[in-house]
Amino acid sequence: MLFGDFLYLKSMSLALTQDRLEIIRLLCDVTLRIVEGEIYQLTKNGDVDLTEDEHFDILRRKTAYLFAGSAKIGGMLGPTTREQQEALWDYGMNIGMAFQIADDVLDFTGDEVVLGKPVGGDLREGKVTLPVIHLLSRGDAQTDALIRKVVADRNVTLEEWREIRGLLAQSRSTEYARRVASEYIECAKKALYAFPPSDARDALMYLPDYVISRDR
Repeated sequence: MLFGDFLYLKSMSLALTQDRLEIIRLLCDVTLRIVEGEIYQLTKNGDVDLTEDEHFDILRRKTAYLFAGSAKIGGMLGPTTREQQEALWDYGMNIGMAFQIADDVLDFTGDEVVLGKPVGGDLREGKVTLPVIHLLSRGDAQTDALIRKVVADRNVTLEEWREIRGLLAQSRSTEYARRVASEYIECAKKALYAFPPSDARDALMYLPDYVISRDR
C-alpha cells in the first residue's frame, strides 16, 4: 500500500513539473476511475450472473482508462492537435481493453511456468471473465452448476479444471474472447490514422499486435 502511494505521488510530482493543470486534472480523473473500477469489481466478485456489458465496464475502469490517460498525456506533452490527443485516448482505451481480455484468456490457456502465476486464478477468486460469461450463455444446466460450484468454493479440482477447459474449447468461448480482443486492436490501430506516417506511428502500430500475441 505504501509503495503504491509512493508511486502515485511520484507521478503527481513529475506531472507538476510541466505546470499544466489539464494534465493533473486528467491524471486525477484516471486514478479516480481506476479506484472506482476496483471497488465495482469487488461488488461483483462471486457474481456468476455478471453480464458482458458489466464486465466491459469493469475492464474500462480498472485497466483501459489507465492506458487511455497515459497515451493522451504523452500527446499533450508533445506538438499535437486536440483531435490527435483524443485519437491517442481512443488508442490507449482500445489497447487497454484488448490487454485485459487477452489476460483473461491466458488465465485459461496459459502455462503456469511462462505466466509466472497459477492459471485458473480468476475463477478461484470469484472473478467471472469474458470466456466464462460466453460459456455460460452457451452452456447447459450442468455447466452452470459447475461454474457456480467453483466460484462458491473458491477452489477447483484438477478434474473440474480439465472439464472447464474442455467446455470452453467446445463452446469456442476462448476463441470468442480472442476475437473480441482483436476487434479492439483494430480500433486502436485505426485511431492512429489521425497522425501522418512516421517511425513513431509505426512503433505504436506494432504494440497492439504484441498485446494479444503475448504468452505472459
